[in-house]
Amino acid sequence: MRICWINTDSRNPALEPMYAKVDAMVRQPLHPGTEVKWRFPVKAGDYLRSLYAEHLNSVLVVEEAIRAEEEGFDAVFIACWNDPLWEAREMLSIPVGSVSEQAMLAALTMGRRFAVVTVSDKTTVAIERDIRAYALGDRAITRPVRAIAPESDLGAILAATDPERVAAEIVPRWNKVAEECVRDGAEVVLIGCTFYGPLLRAAGYTEVPGTGVPVVDAATVGLKQTETMAEIARATGYVKSTRLALRPPVPERISNARRKLGLIGG
Repeated sequence: MRICWINTDSRNPALEPMYAKVDAMVRQPLHPGTEVKWRFPVKAGDYLRSLYAEHLNSVLVVEEAIRAEEEGFDAVFIACWNDPLWEAREMLSIPVGSVSEQAMLAALTMGRRFAVVTVSDKTTVAIERDIRAYALGDRAITRPVRAIAPESDLGAILAATDPERVAAEIVPRWNKVAEECVRDGAEVVLIGCTFYGPLLRAAGYTEVPGTGVPVVDAATVGLKQTETMAEIARATGYVKSTRLALRPPVPERISNARRKLGLIGG
């Protein structure tokens, strides 16, 4: 089994220790024979706290997903909550999972209502949009997506790789918002960031203290769900419907559109 983990930003040398730690954590529940290859877009906007910037970047992410299928991967995992999930599924004939949809679907099995804690106020807008698109609003609390304060930056994500700093500085920031979600009815809290989920779990933060409410590492859960999707596809042939929304576009026409935009040559 080969899964292509597609990041949405360019590779940042300053984050190499973080990448290594996250990679080690997300592999823990996978089968020994499952190979996960990380991929960073050849081009990326490296900015997603904007609806338009996310829209631009989504094209590049789908292009990476197309390449992954051409290279023989069994599944694609889009490793960001700001994901072009349906666009990728429309184009591919292999399973496509995401940290967002797969983690939220898993949350439905853990409790009646969930909430998402994320990295910035602007990111809440994109995640709330996805909750509506996936028709999961009735299973989420009122104002289901809330941001930590101050919002995350490079310094915070690096601090989350340091065992002492993550316990003293990072966990309290996330837990404060998680406690608010619990008071408002959340029975499950999802970490709304691919990288923070594994890092917080590595620090032992897996439950809002004293509440019984799981704090879910969405990246690890989402990746495991994607592995299961690939196993189902291999065993049964079930991947997706091609009736309406996810029916692949006419090859010649989509190739012509990609060519006009400079995404492919010829």
